[in-house]
Amino acid sequence: MTDSANEGELFAPVGKQRLFESVLDQLEQLIYDGKLQAGDRLPSERALSESLQVSRPSLREALRVLDALDIITVRTGIGASGGTRISDHLGPTISRLMRLYMALGHFDLEDVLHTRHLLEEEAARVAATERTDEQLARLEALLDQMDAAVSDSDTYLALDGKFHVAVALASGNPLLAHLMGSMRDAVTEHLVKRELAPATWPKLASSAQKSHRALVKALRDRDADAAAEQVRRHTAFYDEAAS
Repeated sequence: MTDSANEGELFAPVGKQRLFESVLDQLEQLIYDGKLQAGDRLPSERALSESLQVSRPSLREALRVLDALDIITVRTGIGASGGTRISDHLGPTISRLMRLYMALGHFDLEDVLHTRHLLEEEAARVAATERTDEQLARLEALLDQMDAAVSDSDTYLALDGKFHVAVALASGNPLLAHLMGSMRDAVTEHLVKRELAPATWPKLASSAQKSHRALVKALRDRDADAAAEQVRRHTAFYDEAAS
């Protein structure tokens, strides 16, 4: 499917579930069946409410929930640029849920950091054998930008996040990269609070850069064991210095 669904062809009236769950169930099944794909536009609000046999205010409520879950994207405007579409990009849902779970006490910060470190170590190990020359050049360019931003902690930390996600992307596993990026986003606020002490930041940033360059060298040499070891050393020092 690449255009709006015809009225009544794909959607059935909702049952006694909560509205958004019924709508979600139908959308999920249509995606599983290949009848809806990323980027497809849903029918108009009027046509969709008639097919589902729900009121338009109730439909809007369901669509807001689906939008918050990044399952759909609601675009304002008319014509081809407007309307409601199945999301064609990965949103921040995982990191948002992770922050909420941490706030509720389901996971603590150290558990999330430990999991992130395990993912980063494996990503580096695989990236050493799978990375392309273009990906290596991207990492080296990020390192140069980070060198220039050592005195600006906000800019440096933003580049640091891009660097580690770029390493994960070099592994050839986009899910690994997305999970790593989501975990980094989820803990950024906590880490910033404990890492930005003026007395410790210059030493931390300088040591981090040395570690980053050693990691890139291991990736350049396609040395998987050395890459994994550099990540272990980097995370161990980082945690100790920031604690």
